[in-house]
Amino acid sequence: MKNLGTEFMTDIFVSYSHKDEERVRPIVEELEKRGWSVFWDMHIPAAQTWHNYIGNALNISRCVVVVWSRDSIISESVIEEAVIAKKRGVLVPLRIDDIGPPLGFSLIQSPNLSDWKNRSTHPAFQQLVAAIESTIFSSTSSVSAAPSTPKQEVVSARSAAQTSGYTVPGPKREHQLQASGYKTLLSRIPKQQAMIAVAAFMVLILVMVVMSNKQKSLHPESVVPVGSVELLSNVVLIRGGEFTMGSPEGEVGRDAARTLYKNLGLDYSETQHRVRLSDFYMSKYAVTVAEFRKFVKAANYRTDAEKMGSSYVWNDKTNSREEKAGVTWRYGVSGSVRPAIEDNHPVLHVSWNDAVAYCEWMTKQSGKTCRLPTEAEREYACRAGTTTPFNTGENLTTNQANYDGNYPYANNPKGQYRLNTVPVNSFAPNAWGLYNMHGNVWEWCGDWFGGRYYDECKAKGVVENPVGAEAGSYRVLRGGSWNNSAEYCRSAYRYFDTPGSRHSYVGFRLVFVP
Repeated sequence: MKNLGTEFMTDIFVSYSHKDEERVRPIVEELEKRGWSVFWDMHIPAAQTWHNYIGNALNISRCVVVVWSRDSIISESVIEEAVIAKKRGVLVPLRIDDIGPPLGFSLIQSPNLSDWKNRSTHPAFQQLVAAIESTIFSSTSSVSAAPSTPKQEVVSARSAAQTSGYTVPGPKREHQLQASGYKTLLSRIPKQQAMIAVAAFMVLILVMVVMSNKQKSLHPESVVPVGSVELLSNVVLIRGGEFTMGSPEGEVGRDAARTLYKNLGLDYSETQHRVRLSDFYMSKYAVTVAEFRKFVKAANYRTDAEKMGSSYVWNDKTNSREEKAGVTWRYGVSGSVRPAIEDNHPVLHVSWNDAVAYCEWMTKQSGKTCRLPTEAEREYACRAGTTTPFNTGENLTTNQANYDGNYPYANNPKGQYRLNTVPVNSFAPNAWGLYNMHGNVWEWCGDWFGGRYYDECKAKGVVENPVGAEAGSYRVLRGGSWNNSAEYCRSAYRYFDTPGSRHSYVGFRLVFVP
């Protein structure tokens, strides 16, 4: 066993109520099977305080999994640990009871494992694993320390208590141990070991400085090598494959969509057909206000909304969109200038033309071919291997996505209606590490919309890397938005608009080609 305070960080710190110990144990065992080191034994050794022992373990963990239950949501210690983890940006909550999280944590999606029955194939457990992988990856990318061994054992409080010596934990740039904890640690180490520990610590500080200076010479955005390709750190490799695109007959929402478009005099089809795709990279998140601001400033770009002098905002009272003068990408859903706190929300009021211009600029900045996803790539990535209406299963709740909870899916219970976008990293990602593929904002795709295109594809058998209709008047939109019902957020639902249109519920995300 490795003892607490070793040269590597613990991968996962599990916070839970001791009343739930037997229900938490199978979760920990499944996480261990994936090679992660897990700290979850919360018995504090004699003569040690929470801050010196559990506090240190909490601070040096790459990811903190908080298990919400009927008992833990009223536990001061669990809530305190969750608050610390949230501030560090390493919080991954889950639920083992069908309850809501405590106040202050409702916007962070927590996979519901109340009925998982210790099945690692359960969709909620797969979501948990994806969220942990994403968090550990993000945390690891900011650590300047020697690489740890590939296989790390469980970090047990009991084993640490039985070990007399400590070594200094590897430093983390943003979240290092507090000075008081470090002094307490040194006070327990024999003088000779303390001198060695201090020397090791100074070497690690030197490594941090060297790495920091080296990183400053890189592209302003954080980059991570992926194979032989160096890409932005918020990009996920999506392995190509074959899947069934579209929805089956009888899926709730399919017939309603067809009727809606028929009444508008338009063809519409979700006919299932086989599609084969090559590998591609996709952004974890939709492009944010802050990211779009950098583009506008660097390229001296004027959006279609700025050129035309207006954009469309949603009037919830009349249930319709309204053109509003002066509204641009700097504005929010109501047509008011966005506060700085919304810099991490998806950019709005951008047309398909604007999104393509951003991709062209990003291609020049990154040296990689950047474009909008095809409609097929968008659905494939959204599904992440699922065949259900949503990548969350047969239902989508407002604890899993941002949509109008007054209109739930298939007569399920109503949820929350937030009347706004949420940060792009809200809720747990899907199984492939992508955030908000359902709801929040519609996302532009590169394709022309073809109402009968799916039927044409089905007649061909298996289509490879389809790019949509050859021509048309409308570009494809996918995903649903903050002001839509759950039906519009289905993986297979298709929407469209003209290339120059701009709205308070449309954004975009990027694809990079290997």
